[in-house]
Parts: sequence; structure tokens; C-alpha cells
Amino acid sequence: MTAPEKRQCPKFLENPKRFHLLGCCGTGMGALAVLLCESGYEVSGSDTGFYPPMSDILVRYHIRTFEGWEPSHLDGLDPADTLVVVGNFCRRTNPECIAAMERGFSTLSQAETLYHFFLKKAQRRIVISGTHGKTTTSSLTAAVLSEAGLDPSVFIGGEVLAYGCGAHCGKGTDFIVEGDEYDTAWFDKVPKFWHYAPTLLCINNIEFDHADIYQDLEEIIGVFEKLVRDMGTAGVICYNADDANVCRVVRQARCKTVGFSLKDAADYAATDVEPHDGGLSLNVIERATGTRIAHIESPMTGHHNAYNLTAACVIAHLLGVPETAIRNGLASYQGVKKRQELIGIVNGITIYDDFAHHPTAVRETVRAIRARHPKERIWGIFEMKSNTSRRAVFQHDYPVALAECDEVILSAPWKKDDLPPEMLINIPKIVDDLNARGVHAQMIPDVEEIVAHLVDSCRPGDVVLGMSGSAFGGLHRKLKASLEAK
Repeated sequence: MTAPEKRQCPKFLENPKRFHLLGCCGTGMGALAVLLCESGYEVSGSDTGFYPPMSDILVRYHIRTFEGWEPSHLDGLDPADTLVVVGNFCRRTNPECIAAMERGFSTLSQAETLYHFFLKKAQRRIVISGTHGKTTTSSLTAAVLSEAGLDPSVFIGGEVLAYGCGAHCGKGTDFIVEGDEYDTAWFDKVPKFWHYAPTLLCINNIEFDHADIYQDLEEIIGVFEKLVRDMGTAGVICYNADDANVCRVVRQARCKTVGFSLKDAADYAATDVEPHDGGLSLNVIERATGTRIAHIESPMTGHHNAYNLTAACVIAHLLGVPETAIRNGLASYQGVKKRQELIGIVNGITIYDDFAHHPTAVRETVRAIRARHPKERIWGIFEMKSNTSRRAVFQHDYPVALAECDEVILSAPWKKDDLPPEMLINIPKIVDDLNARGVHAQMIPDVEEIVAHLVDSCRPGDVVLGMSGSAFGGLHRKLKASLEAK
């Protein structure tokens, strides 16, 4: 449940020398740590778990880290020159957070820090939102603006290969930020994107997600509607006109709105969308004039990526980027880790890693891999770890989402939940439903057993697609190493 308004920001240390981040190994907090380092601040942080890629990034930037939540981690830090940033993973009972407040440190959320120390100074704040595609569309937009020589700053919840992390402190006046609807901090229980004050807002799609915070789709629509209303009459909203929920939200807008569509039903339309071996091609047309604003040849695959590419193209056009830069930026886009990331091909077996965990994302990712490998046997390996996927709300959607796989392996629940049984996803039932559809499915409890089964069962030509909202216990690289050793 979200609060009706973000909190009135308290008085805080406006010219700190250093920052200490509680939850520094999260994708967002780690990206913030990078931005702060690149801006010349000293940075340290605490977390309960450190794993790649973010742990490697923190090491690369020489960020001092502490494991666990201990008040002693604050020893040697001075409230007169240090600001403490509290991630949304921290609860009000967090002992390090309690100690920071008792010792008089200024404490802000990640979103508040990002706004006051970075976004507030930007001439154009480009916020990319939606249930799916935020990371990809944000990084595509960054690639195009970089190609145009604008060198934007970026804040993205994933490791963008062009930067080696999810953040970049650019020399230009534009700031591209992934607009997350997840909550901000225990003391400011509102969506992060309410803090970002966009001058250009993109809304790519809206579905029910984050079942640990939102009760239903109506609550999610409500927070998007407030985001749109808060823009007032200034700025512009670029939106997916093919998504009914997005169209409903955009009706609340008082500023300029510009729609894009793959169905020729908006201000800009993607036409001649053609999947082919190794990618997608499409044209983006301004319907009022019939002018083509860009022809796109991309190495990306999947229907969902056609929307992401179109959104990035239209955003860049609205910002005055010429077609050559749009075309070249999208064609040379390097990608993001865990977005159809090719881990390797070993003994003819291809291994992909993807962040998909919402059933729509799972379905579209499987379809994209199927389009790229139409005749191969596809293994869908799925970890139900996210707060939404562990709940029963999508019980009937996951068998549909995984149905285009040939083989499916579901891992056992990653932790013991305190939710009542009727609210938890029934993994054996998903296995039964998939088998009834003719998809060979099974549950294998842990990563080591999954790897052993795949090593014994995969044959040359097979494709292994591992999907998880986390590191999946190192599944992909363990499998690669085991196949290499076979």
C-alpha cells in the first residue's frame, strides 16, 4: 500500500563530502553509488549479500563495503559531512538505520538523493516508466542520445554494457532515469518515480505487479495517474497507445501527449516490423505528415522489443535527435546484462540469462528466443523468487507464459514465506498444467541439481534460457563451467 503523497523532504546536509548507502548492492543503490563516485564524493555502504554483477562494480569503483547491518559501520563517519541514504530493503527496525538517525546523520531515500543531487540540476529529465521494458528503453534512449553527442547522465536498474554499470555521469544537460513504481523507503512509502519531476515522461505499458505493495491493478493505475497529474501543463508524455491501461492514465494529463503504436493508431507508428535471423527491422512514421523519422535495424528480437525500440526512437525525435543518430545508436546498441544475455555456447548448447519474472515478461522472452531459435529444443529454467511470482496471483498465467518451451524446470521456493498457503504460488500445479499442455515440466529443488540434470540431458543444438529476477544462484555460469568440463 502506498501513501497518498511523498513526504515533505526534511532539512538535510546539502554539501556533504561523503555518502553511506544502506543496501548498496541493490541495482538502484549500486547505480547511485557509481553516480556519487563519478561526481567526486567518497562513498561507502552496507548490505546483507554481495553478488555479481553489482559486487564487482562496487569493487571496481573502490567503494568500501560492510556486510550486515551494524551500528559500528558508522564509526569514523561524521554527521557534519556525511549523508546516509536508506534503501527500500531496509526496515524501520534496521539497527544501522536506527543508529544513523540517533547519531544525527541526515537520512534520505535513494529517490530523494537522486533528485536533490542530480535530477534537480538537469535541463531535461527523461523518465522512462512502465511495468516492462524500463531498463531496455532507458538504455536504448541513452545509446541514441550518446550517438548524437549529447552525453546524457543515466540512472538505470541494470548493468548497461556500454557503461559497465547502471549509471553514467555525463557532461550533457540531459538526465535519463528509469522510473520505478516500486516504493521508496520505510519513511516515504511512495513510488520512486513521484520524486523525479519529469520534463519528458515515457509510459510503455501498465500491468499488475509488485503484489507485496499493491493490492490490485487499480492501485497501480492510481500511482501512474498521480505521476501524470503532477506534471501539470509543462513537459510532454510519450506513451504506448496500444495499451488500454496506459491510455486511461494519459487521459489525466494536462500537458502535451504523444502516442506511439505498432497498430497505426497514434501520432507515431512502427510499420514494416520484420523479425529476422539475428534481430528486427522496422520503420517509424509520423502519421500526420507521413514522414519516416527512422528506419531501424536492430540485433534485438521479440515483439516487446519492437515497442522498446519505437519508444526510444520517438523520444529521441521529440528531443531533436536526427535520423542518422537514431538509426546508428539503435543499430550499435550493446545491450544490458540479464536481458536475453548470451552467456555462451558450449558443445553446441546455447545459454541465455534473462531478468524475466512477471508472466508477461516470461512469455515475451520465451517467444523472442523461439523466434531466434525456431527449430531448436528450448529449455525454460525459471526461478520464482520475486515478490510477485511467489504469490498465487499469476497461478494460471505462468503455464501459458512457458508454453512455447519444449522443456521446463522450475526451482523450489527460495525461502519459507510467512504468507498463508492460499496466497502462495503452487509450483507443482504449474508443473502439472504444463505437462497437460504437452510441455515436459518438472520441479528440481536447487541450482546444483538443475545444473547436473542439464549437463546429463542437454544435447548439441539445445537452448537453455534461465529466467530469474536475481542471480539464480549462479546457475548460468555454473552450467557453462560444467559443460566445459564435461
